[in-house]
Amino acid sequence: MSYASDSTSNLTNSANNSVVPSPNQSAPQQGSETRTSILPSMVPSGIGFFGSPYKPADAMMTPPQIGVEVGDSMDSVINAVKGVGFYSDQIGFGAPSTGLTQGMPLAPLGVNYFIKTGVSCSNGADMWQYMQGITQGDALGDKLKMVMAEMGLPPLKGLAPGMIEDAENALNPSPLINALFGSGYPQCKQVTMPVGDSYGRIADPDTGEVWISNPETAVNNGNGYVQTYWVQDTDAQGNPVNLTRDQWAAAPKTFNPDGTPAQTQQQEAFESMMTKPSTIIVVGVLCLLALAFVKK
Repeated sequence: MSYASDSTSNLTNSANNSVVPSPNQSAPQQGSETRTSILPSMVPSGIGFFGSPYKPADAMMTPPQIGVEVGDSMDSVINAVKGVGFYSDQIGFGAPSTGLTQGMPLAPLGVNYFIKTGVSCSNGADMWQYMQGITQGDALGDKLKMVMAEMGLPPLKGLAPGMIEDAENALNPSPLINALFGSGYPQCKQVTMPVGDSYGRIADPDTGEVWISNPETAVNNGNGYVQTYWVQDTDAQGNPVNLTRDQWAAAPKTFNPDGTPAQTQQQEAFESMMTKPSTIIVVGVLCLLALAFVKK
């Protein structure tokens, strides 16, 4: 599991009396400039300091869901053996590895989602960070991944390799270094990335608990859900692109914090005004007066 943007590190709230800023709280002012907190802000869907509420244990299919049931028939015995193979593959591969589990609903566990960093982009939009929580299968290196493919086995995308990937990312100092030495004035790029789990879900099918931020903005493209957000821009070497304070302030603020074009809200406000009955009456009267004046 890896992060698509290294601009900020995951922050945890270790103190019980820590103050969490309200979404409606006004941003602190520094001189003549208004800035938001550098901490990830809480959003209505519950994505905050600790990331997505997704739980792999709850997402794993139960024995009845894969056809395992108590019984003394031959089918029950066969399904029980297939159930053992299912959970073995779920831990190791995250995909069917033998003919025994072919056709069973095996997929890597985990969830991809965006999390708000609390930092503003130079164009005015909020900056987000993409969290790639679905195991990628490269925990033990590209060479082993190639060997597995040569043997006809799927990549190691199970729970166990996922734990190794988590440990590797936790020991990676790059996000911390970038956060410490970055200017705090990022240049951003817009990306569209898949969100949700490997089964194309963005919420727990049993409890309805949402796993991603702002689920109403997620679009189903036929292969699953995607979302579009502004994230830290990077150069050809993958290093974050940061600006000076003056460069950041001078950049045109062409987007609203929610990522929509800045003129959109003004256009919607105008269209809303033009559809009000009072506005229609006033415009009609003005047209009649103009017509009478022209006839004179």
